[in-house]
Amino acid sequence: MKSKILVDYEPYMCSVALLEDGVLEEFYVEDRNTELITGNIYKGKVVNVLSGLSSAFVDIGTRKNGFLAASDMLENRTSLFRSGQIPTSLDVSEGDYVLVQAVKEPTETKGARLSANLSIPGRYIVFMPTVDFIGVSNKISDESTREKLTELLIKNRPMPNCGLIARTAAKDAPKSDIIDEIKYFNGLYANILEKFNSTEGVDRLFSDGDLIFRSVRDLFNSTVDEIVCNSREIAMRLSKYLSENLASSVKVTVIEGTDVLKKYGVLGEVEKLLHPKIELKSGGNIVIDYTEALTVIDVNSAKYTGDYDREETVFKTNCEAAKEIARQLRLRNVGGMVVIDFIDMQDPLHNEEVVDVLRKETSADRVRTRVLPMTELGLVQMTRKKTGKEIQSLLLNKCSECHGAAYVQAPNFLLRKIKAQLIDVFAESAVTAAVVSVNPEMFDLLCMGDWQLTAFGKKSRVYLVPDRTVGKNSFKINARTDMVLALPSNAYLLA
Repeated sequence: MKSKILVDYEPYMCSVALLEDGVLEEFYVEDRNTELITGNIYKGKVVNVLSGLSSAFVDIGTRKNGFLAASDMLENRTSLFRSGQIPTSLDVSEGDYVLVQAVKEPTETKGARLSANLSIPGRYIVFMPTVDFIGVSNKISDESTREKLTELLIKNRPMPNCGLIARTAAKDAPKSDIIDEIKYFNGLYANILEKFNSTEGVDRLFSDGDLIFRSVRDLFNSTVDEIVCNSREIAMRLSKYLSENLASSVKVTVIEGTDVLKKYGVLGEVEKLLHPKIELKSGGNIVIDYTEALTVIDVNSAKYTGDYDREETVFKTNCEAAKEIARQLRLRNVGGMVVIDFIDMQDPLHNEEVVDVLRKETSADRVRTRVLPMTELGLVQMTRKKTGKEIQSLLLNKCSECHGAAYVQAPNFLLRKIKAQLIDVFAESAVTAAVVSVNPEMFDLLCMGDWQLTAFGKKSRVYLVPDRTVGKNSFKINARTDMVLALPSNAYLLA
């Protein structure tokens, strides 16, 4: 297998894509005008302790205060096999300064999720100075290699209670490189503590770096034979970074005057990530829908009719869908709870095999996932750790017309709402006329409606006026008391 890393750098946005044998497998994008804070370490100030929720709000210098829960004191509880005692209360008071790390981006309504346990990823290890744990990536399956890496980490642990996890790249790395990285992070942590003690007030003590170098660090492996970049300056910095930090001389190609993402077909693939329906090669499809609490995925056979055996046809569609679902979750950076509705199958062994395919495909995900067995209703529940923002929230804005509902109101319902408000308007004895401004599209539809205006009184006049500044879900009513009105020529007298 051969892989390429594409780096697309623009003044307003940068993107990094991983292609494996020409197929897009991972894609990351960052708006350069929007700062992402996941991974940053702060000196924060406790502004409010919620004893009933065993949590606190912490000022870290962002627009909204971060949220620190006692249960987040051991963030990687699953990885630790619950070997540690999970805290149930926070030993902090208002005004205290705390050392915290942002582990989840803030949203429009919530501040960043914080953790008191620091986790700093490197090329070969994850450095966790406040967690007493030694581990090896699950993607390293060879037992002998796992034992050697574990011994190496234990022997070179810089502090008795320091946590270290060997990443996948450590499998083929020289021991000296792993040891040097451990020493580097130990020195980095000492500097963070020194800044925490010397800095007055709230401050950012550490940043995980920009998207390009962070992504190249995580994506780079022995299968990558080329990095393609559209910026000569970034390419030179990447070459230096590769040689100094990753001990690699992999080719960095500069393509100027050409759209890198378009050239390799990535731009078209990214467009597809913004649509709910994904077509499968067999003719089936999957539909992804987002809710506030979870993501729902529906699998359909659609155009795929198979041969003569329905069970085999459905089984093949579900297996193909399971592979594509794992890929879509990665590309779209879907986090949290996911519920998948596979097509019903009669054979219990087929149910188990489809789940096994999903587990195998998600095991390659660098983000932690967990897949549960299929239920009697043919549903599969799984979780994927939330890291950063989903691709949709980065590349799409909410529609000003529907406010994210994906629908506009039916004309009859909008008419019904207008009528209800007109009744209140004409309840004032001095009001003799009302001018209703609506969107031009709605204006055409409402002019054809069957209005019953007797409730307003015989002397009441209602005019309908088109206004492009009014949304399709909205309307404006201007109550008038004068007998002579100045109206546009396209005003429509309803009654």
